Amino acid sequence: MSNLIKLESRKILRPVIFTTVILTAAMCVLSCTLYKNYTLQYDLEAWEVGTELFSLLYPLIAVVPLCWNLYYERKNNFLLYVLPRVPIKKYLTVKWCVYALGAFCLIAIPYMLSAVFAIYVKAPVVAFSNPFDHVFQKAFTQMPLLYGVILSCWKGILSILMMTLGFVLAMYGRNIFVILTGPFVYSILENYILSILRLEQYRLVVAFDPTSISDDAVSVMSFLVGPAILIIVILLSVFFLSKVRKNAVVNI
Repeated sequence: MSNLIKLESRKILRPVIFTTVILTAAMCVLSCTLYKNYTLQYDLEAWEVGTELFSLLYPLIAVVPLCWNLYYERKNNFLLYVLPRVPIKKYLTVKWCVYALGAFCLIAIPYMLSAVFAIYVKAPVVAFSNPFDHVFQKAFTQMPLLYGVILSCWKGILSILMMTLGFVLAMYGRNIFVILTGPFVYSILENYILSILRLEQYRLVVAFDPTSISDDAVSVMSFLVGPAILIIVILLSVFFLSKVRKNAVVNI
């Protein structure tokens, strides 16, 4: 088992490290530049401003550096060579676990480091005495580092769910464009549909970035409904692709 984990980790190590470094640098740079066009009160607000773009792009970030590997292993019939050595379910389970760790690192590490950068490295924000309302305001204002770390870890967990959708598509799909962009398209459609239904507070983007909506609209359910819908979509995708379309993971 340990050898299999090491083998799978080596396959994605370079793209994960490369992407993590690039994202960390980008978030840090944006966190110390974009905020200058805003009137802010707290240093962590600069982090929110600088990382706002990534709330839209994270489905691509969590999927593209990882799920291409499974697609090409299926396409090149590499899985046929795995079968005599390791049961396919065990192999895919280990691969998912490695991908999950990779997806978590791809999102959580850049967000954490850029939060530290915004709080301790960049020039301090010149505070104004305007009234201030924010989600989890006490933690945000009094314990900004703890707030940033916990929210970054939560973002990492959501990225694992998004990666899982890409993983399912990679297990059964034949079009790499659909596999790599499918989760991103899902996030756009989910965002649009729930907005049309006037259920904006339950969108997945709100669970990922609670500042994307008015703070008085955010509740505990805002962090649960979006991920729950995504889990249901993942399960339905498995059922449809494997039972209805009858796509096989390994073509023997």
